[in-house]
Formats: sequence, structure tokens, C-alpha cells
Amino acid sequence: MPTIVFTVCIGIRAPIEPGEYQVRDKCVGVSYPEVVDLGTVQFRAPQSLSTLFVVSWKDLGGAIAKQLTSQSFERNLPIYVALDTVSDLLLAYKLVRVGHADGLGVRTVGIGDALMYFASIDGVSCGNLNLGLKNYAGNNAWLFASTKVDPHGTSALAGPYVGTDSLPVARKYIRCFELLEHGFYSEAFIVAFSVLDDLVQQMLHSLLELKGLSERGERDELLRGIKENRLKLYLGPVLKLVSGSDIGTMWPKAVKALDWLNATRNKIAHSALKVNCETAAWGIYACLKILVVLKENGVSNVDLNVELFRHAKITAAWTVNAPDWIPSGELAESMDFRS
Repeated sequence: MPTIVFTVCIGIRAPIEPGEYQVRDKCVGVSYPEVVDLGTVQFRAPQSLSTLFVVSWKDLGGAIAKQLTSQSFERNLPIYVALDTVSDLLLAYKLVRVGHADGLGVRTVGIGDALMYFASIDGVSCGNLNLGLKNYAGNNAWLFASTKVDPHGTSALAGPYVGTDSLPVARKYIRCFELLEHGFYSEAFIVAFSVLDDLVQQMLHSLLELKGLSERGERDELLRGIKENRLKLYLGPVLKLVSGSDIGTMWPKAVKALDWLNATRNKIAHSALKVNCETAAWGIYACLKILVVLKENGVSNVDLNVELFRHAKITAAWTVNAPDWIPSGELAESMDFRS
């Protein structure tokens, strides 16, 4: 039975005494070193803004060790187990310090909070050192590297979108990825679903009006009368009635995706289901895929940028046991709206 150890520096500081903590079946060491010795290089952790967590556990069945030594994307998945454990610890502190200065900034964490991390199996390092602390000008964590304010030219790309209302739907789904990056997986799913539900209703209002149902109140009454499996019915018989085609005709795998989407949303909303990162990623992709399909079939005018859609595809594809309606391979990685 191998022992897995993740060393993770998180960009959050909570009033946790240094030491070891038992968090369910895992041990979490907490410390605040000024420098983390990585062998060939030293990492200078931002003081008062970071915490070093060492998460260790016995790998029953060896599944995590198998992932860590894989040559595929699977080697990038075990970090989420460690991050979920860190979140479990942090939320205990948030629980007793809500509204207190000690609780400000303490929250669930995700991959976007990791300044650096690496793993070992039975004391032997595996995989690469993963760095999240960006080497911008003024950041001296990596003294050996040159720094620039904007090393990849992002300012030029962002310029046309600054101070505008362009791509409003894409901006809403950016919020989903922000939640995903910081460990709020159930919230990311619910926001993605809610945005899709609102946009589908707006689309149906427009289509119903074109069909002669000009009174807003009449359209509201019709759509609100559908209570169960609402999104499935909206995109099924209702869409077929007003446009001539349902979502299943436009995207053959849509029925399975919608069944899963509705069922998962209901479990989160009514049974307090706590979903993981991969489930949230599947949900975000399903919502964006439906919007893309509606756009391509001329029944919706929602605009999305292809970079956002590609990221949704990749995030959903790089998971274990993904549903068959999740793209893979070249389709997942293509910089277009194919999937």
C-alpha cells in the first residue's frame, strides 16, 4: 500500500498553528517557511500570504499512484485530492471565524490557489514541480529568472474588451471557471446551469413571439407552467414546436447530456450533493455545448469566444470515466466550435 505525499504551497493564510492535523483519512502538515528548498532551487514563499501544506495518505488499491506515474493527463488529477483535503481543513477555521478578521480570505481552495506543488510515492519524487506563482516584475520568488510585467502580451489581447459589454454570455461563464479554479465546484455547476436556463427561456420568448404569442404574460405563463425536467422539455418538444427541430436532432447526444445535467442539478439543489472538479467541468461543458449547438442551428444569437469553448472542452475531457458526450482527442483540443 503506497504512501502518497503532496507538498503544496497555497496563496492563503489562516490562523492555523503549525503542526500536523488529521483530516479524515489524511494527515496534513502546516508550516510557514520563508524558503522552501526544492533541491536545485529555492522557492521564496510570500510571507503572510501563503501556507505550506504537506498532505499524506495511504493509497488503498494504488489508484492514485497509478495516476501519478501515468504518461497521460491522469497524472495531473491527484492534486485535486490534496486540495480537497486542504479545503476541508480551512473551512473548519472559516466556520468558527465568519465575520471575524481571522476569517477574512479563508475559503475553499482550488488549483488557482496553488503557488507550487509536487508529489512523491513512498518518499520517491514523481512527476514535475508545478508552478503557479507567476514570474512577474517585482516578484522575486525565482531570483534566477528574468521578469516582465506582461511576458505573454496579454494586455494587447485584452485591450479591445476593456470597458465594453462585449461577449456578455462569455463573461458570465468566465465566472464559472473562476469558481472552478478556487474549489467552488457545486457553485460553478449551479451558475453554469442557471445561466443556460435563463438564456434558453430568452430564446424561447423570442421564438414564441415570432409565432404570434405577442403578450409577454402569455409567454411567461406557458413557460412557467413547466415544472419538472424544465430544461429538457424546453429544449425538446417546446423547441421543436417553435423552430421545427429539438435539441436531440441538432445534437444526437443531447438527450443523455440533458438527463445527466438535470439530475445532477437537482441533487445539488435538493439533496445537498457536493460535486467534485470533474463533475463541475462536465456541467460547464454541457451548458456551453448546448449554447453552441443552438447558435449553429440558427435558433439563438448567443456569442461565445472560441478560447472559452476550447478550455471547456479540454477541462471536461481531461477527466477519468467521462460520459460519452464529452469530446476527446483532437476534437477536445481543436481551437474551434467542433466537439
